[in-house]
Amino acid sequence: MNVFGLAWANARALRRRMSGLVALVAVGGAVCLGALGIADTARRATDTGVEQSAANRSVTVDRPDGRPGTPPLTTRTAARLAGLAHVASVQHRAQASFGVSTPAGDTALLYATTYRAALAPPVAKSVRARLFPLRPGEIVAPAVSQGVDLGRLVGRDIEVETIRYVRPGEGVGVTRHARLVGVYDPAWQLDGPDAAYAADADVVAWAAERAGEPAVRYLSTVGYDQLTVVAETAADVPGVMRAVQELGYPALTLRQQLDALPAVLELVRTAGRVLLVVLAVLAFAGAVTVTGALARQRVQEIGVLKAVGFRTGTVLTMLVAEMALAGTVAAVAGTVLGVLLGGVGAALMRGSADLAPYAESWVPLPAPGTVLTLLAVTVLVVVTGALGPARRAARMSPTDAMRDW
Repeated sequence: MNVFGLAWANARALRRRMSGLVALVAVGGAVCLGALGIADTARRATDTGVEQSAANRSVTVDRPDGRPGTPPLTTRTAARLAGLAHVASVQHRAQASFGVSTPAGDTALLYATTYRAALAPPVAKSVRARLFPLRPGEIVAPAVSQGVDLGRLVGRDIEVETIRYVRPGEGVGVTRHARLVGVYDPAWQLDGPDAAYAADADVVAWAAERAGEPAVRYLSTVGYDQLTVVAETAADVPGVMRAVQELGYPALTLRQQLDALPAVLELVRTAGRVLLVVLAVLAFAGAVTVTGALARQRVQEIGVLKAVGFRTGTVLTMLVAEMALAGTVAAVAGTVLGVLLGGVGAALMRGSADLAPYAESWVPLPAPGTVLTLLAVTVLVVVTGALGPARRAARMSPTDAMRDW
């Protein structure tokens, strides 16, 4: 039997004595892998889902008020902007004010707004999973507006009042009914503090009625209140903004601060790095302790091997190979436990509205290179820790080995 076969047989025979080291290294590796897996998965979600999100690629174009030579934001203008280089899409916003009356007698003034996929509001409560696009007669409002709690009215018909143009400076109220199908977090105010989302056809009809224009001509004459130009990539945003401004339109980028991980995820990432150092120290100390203890318990075995002709290097290789096998088993077990731990952590994150977008993967793992590096470093640290005691044991003479060491 060669030295590695002998090391394998010894490792199997001594597995109970090595179980403490294997468990220690496996648990430490699992915690490190789980933390790094969650943090790296969240980082990738940020890089791909946030940095290149439609919101981060958006340029907001407002009405050219005070610029007589610039055409309004009509359908023709939207088509012209869509034809600019590196523009992926143009999304429009039209608004029309309306009043809401609750069964309790409370009232609130809201602004019916067309929905833009690039700036989707954070829905907090709804009647169905996919709200948008809205159907005619449906409304999504802020959960609380002007002190009125609208969240309790989700799924119910509400009374709304719009304005119909009569003559300049004069209008008459028109009572209608709509169904409140959802509410969103009122902290979301990119479309205004009292924006309520409605079907595009309803918003245009209400706005045209207030302006005294036929609904079929409203978008080609009065036009939209605002356009959102979405660039193909985040890097194209500055160029697209300059092109829009050169056409005479006021334009601003809408770069929300969404490219950083939540503080808790940064903490997880930092904790993973710290635990790597702790794991290395524990694995090294454990290897030193276990190798020394096993060598003291096996002095007669080492003496016999030396007596029958095993060289010092061969005995050293055997002892180190045994610990390398133990380290490999611990590293593999730690990887399996780390996958389970990361899966549990990701499941808990998906239960939080703030953290769910960063934990879409069911099995969060670091990059394959990171996993392989962690496995290799774990084995290397165990072997390094075993070298000192193993070298002392291998250098013993057969005579000394027969005595208590």
